[in-house]
Amino acid sequence: MAHIESLMAEDPDKAKEYCLALPAIYDSLPEKTKAVSGAFAACLSSYLLHKKNKTRLIELLREQEGLRKAYFGKLDTYKYSLVFVLKRVLRENDPELTQEVLNLLYENPFRNEGSKPYSDSWSLAFVIEEALKAPADYLNLTEDSLRLTEAFKEKMAEET
Repeated sequence: MAHIESLMAEDPDKAKEYCLALPAIYDSLPEKTKAVSGAFAACLSSYLLHKKNKTRLIELLREQEGLRKAYFGKLDTYKYSLVFVLKRVLRENDPELTQEVLNLLYENPFRNEGSKPYSDSWSLAFVIEEALKAPADYLNLTEDSLRLTEAFKEKMAEET
């Protein structure tokens, strides 16, 4: 993460290159433990949530399929990082992107619907509920976006 911070200060394009290579490196690992996955996720979070990417976050997620799939669908991303990024995705009111992100989170091997809110593991229901706690005027959700999130919350409720 310090390397990413350094790259962001010196050359954001190199930081982007470095981070875009991380999902392929992760995929090539013979063993994908929770700790290794969490380390890769922390690096991607450090890049995506960097202040220089604040206005580019959604653009990065839209354009970089490998990054999007790794961050939401493969890695053990810290739950509050997921909440923050999901808020930004919901705020875009892009039903296709929202649907894809929710599907990726649903398929994530580190998702644990039985986890408690205070544990280090995360559930999709928790991530959605926390994201929806943002002020309504911040999210400014369309009916489609609200329907999508509610459908996933119901799906999670049925599983538990």
